[in-house]
Amino acid sequence: MRSILIENLTPGMLLSAEVTTGEHEVKLLDRGTRLTSAYINKIKNWGISSLCVGNGKERIGKRAIEIKRTRVDFLKNYTETMNRVIEAFRYIQKFKEVPILELRELAEHKIILLAETIGAIDYLYEMQRHSEHTFQHSLNVAIITGVLGKWCNYQGKELKNLILAGLLHDIGKLAISLAILDKPGKLTCEEFEAIKRHSGEGYQLVQGLEQVPNSVKLGILQHHERLDGSGYPAGLHGDEIHHDAKIIAIADIYEAMTSDRVYRRRVTPFEALDTIANQMFSGLEPEICLTFLNNVRDSLIGSNVVLSTGQIAQIIAFNIRHKYGTKPIVCMHNGKMVDLQKDEIHIVEVN
Repeated sequence: MRSILIENLTPGMLLSAEVTTGEHEVKLLDRGTRLTSAYINKIKNWGISSLCVGNGKERIGKRAIEIKRTRVDFLKNYTETMNRVIEAFRYIQKFKEVPILELRELAEHKIILLAETIGAIDYLYEMQRHSEHTFQHSLNVAIITGVLGKWCNYQGKELKNLILAGLLHDIGKLAISLAILDKPGKLTCEEFEAIKRHSGEGYQLVQGLEQVPNSVKLGILQHHERLDGSGYPAGLHGDEIHHDAKIIAIADIYEAMTSDRVYRRRVTPFEALDTIANQMFSGLEPEICLTFLNNVRDSLIGSNVVLSTGQIAQIIAFNIRHKYGTKPIVCMHNGKMVDLQKDEIHIVEVN
């Protein structure tokens, strides 16, 4: 371990002590963080004169190459998988039959690789996608479900079945007119009831298929059920809802809110996380919610954001005193740090 002046920092160095600043010693970077050019620029803006570091330049160089390849591979594999999902779902629309062997193969050999990619949820948000009704939403939910399932310690066949349930969760919507699904205005009572029937109709499509595990069938049927009984189709409460359905519910909400729709613009991950946090205990399983909130929040550290003032800033930490830790501390270009928990400024976009 050695102390080095800020102007002598180089990418790849390893922090030997955490970096803090301010009267209350807000943690900016953890011990063990490997410095990148972006981190070094931030540190210079924070007015810190020296740091304790080690040297891991060769290892960080290899890791940077791995991350770059991962992003390229993710987009390539995503596009290939999306094309196969579209073909399979159009088959369902036409013949009212589920090509379960093909969809299971996709879940077990393609989508699981996308879900195991570091930064998968961030990549989905970066893609600036527009809803292609049920097709794209289903693939994205399957990926997010897989990521969340891993965070909840799912593995092996259990994880693959969970991903399959995420992929099939909305197949009941394939029979609903796009005029309803993409309607820009408010739905009528009849239209909303048609949408609410999709979970039951999706369940009917797979109910007689022996190749579909019961957990997958219940994930499709129950992903709109809520702990307090306010969900549908059966108004189930608490432990009456299958654990897989509870995971899919959170992935479904997050994906829907952070994607553009004909009838509304997408929101930032922070707004989606706030919505999920506000439904803890009443509708969504608290333990799964906290797992999702903590992991997505931590992945956003270092992201550039656009503030409601029009300024660009960078997320450097999250204030744990905030109820669910969804209000970050950001660093402005002039080096000023702003705690968004205490300020009226809010984030309008994540870059």
